[in-house]
Amino acid sequence: MVVFHCGSCGEALKKNQVDKHIASTCRRVPTLSCIDCGKDFTRDSYKEHTKCVSEQE
Repeated sequence: MVVFHCGSCGEALKKNQVDKHIASTCRRVPTLSCIDCGKDFTRDSYKEHTKCVSEQE
Protein backbone atom coordinates (compact mmCIF):
# COMPACT_ATOMS: atom_id res chain seq x y z
CA MET A 1 0.00 0.00 0.00
CA VAL A 2 1.32 3.43 -0.96
CA VAL A 3 1.45 5.95 1.90
CA PHE A 4 2.24 9.64 1.48
CA HIS A 5 3.53 12.28 3.87
CA CYS A 6 1.71 15.62 3.58
CA GLY A 7 4.21 18.42 2.98
CA SER A 8 1.94 20.91 4.71
CA CYS A 9 0.87 19.30 8.01
CA GLY A 10 3.10 16.20 8.18
CA GLU A 11 0.26 13.68 8.39
CA ALA A 12 0.77 10.20 6.93
CA LEU A 13 -1.97 9.36 4.42
CA LYS A 14 -2.92 6.22 2.56
CA LYS A 15 -3.36 6.89 -1.14
CA ASN A 16 -7.14 6.60 -0.90
CA GLN A 17 -7.19 9.33 1.80
CA VAL A 18 -5.21 11.98 -0.07
CA ASP A 19 -8.02 13.58 -2.12
CA LYS A 20 -10.23 14.03 0.94
CA HIS A 21 -7.29 15.41 2.96
CA ILE A 22 -6.45 17.97 0.26
CA ALA A 23 -10.10 18.98 -0.12
CA SER A 24 -10.77 19.47 3.58
CA THR A 25 -7.57 19.89 5.60
CA CYS A 26 -4.57 21.02 3.56
CA ARG A 27 -5.91 22.78 0.50
CA ARG A 28 -2.54 24.31 -0.38
CA VAL A 29 -0.33 21.28 0.14
CA PRO A 30 2.93 21.92 -1.77
CA THR A 31 4.06 18.32 -2.13
CA LEU A 32 3.26 14.79 -1.07
CA SER A 33 6.21 12.50 -0.35
CA CYS A 34 6.02 8.74 -0.66
CA ILE A 35 7.03 7.29 2.70
CA ASP A 36 8.47 4.14 1.10
CA CYS A 37 10.65 5.54 -1.70
CA GLY A 38 11.01 9.20 -0.67
CA LYS A 39 9.93 10.65 -4.03
CA ASP A 40 8.03 13.94 -4.00
CA PHE A 41 4.82 14.44 -5.95
CA THR A 42 2.50 17.34 -6.72
CA ARG A 43 -1.18 17.35 -5.83
CA ASP A 44 -1.98 15.68 -9.15
CA SER A 45 1.06 13.55 -9.96
CA TYR A 46 0.75 11.36 -6.84
CA LYS A 47 -2.16 9.54 -8.50
CA GLU A 48 0.23 7.94 -11.01
CA HIS A 49 2.40 6.52 -8.20
CA THR A 50 0.88 3.08 -7.76
CA LYS A 51 3.66 1.10 -6.07
CA CYS A 52 7.25 1.35 -4.90
CA VAL A 53 10.25 -0.90 -5.24
CA SER A 54 10.32 -1.21 -1.44
CA GLU A 55 6.74 -2.55 -1.46
CA GLN A 56 7.79 -5.51 -3.58
CA GLU A 57 10.49 -6.58 -1.10
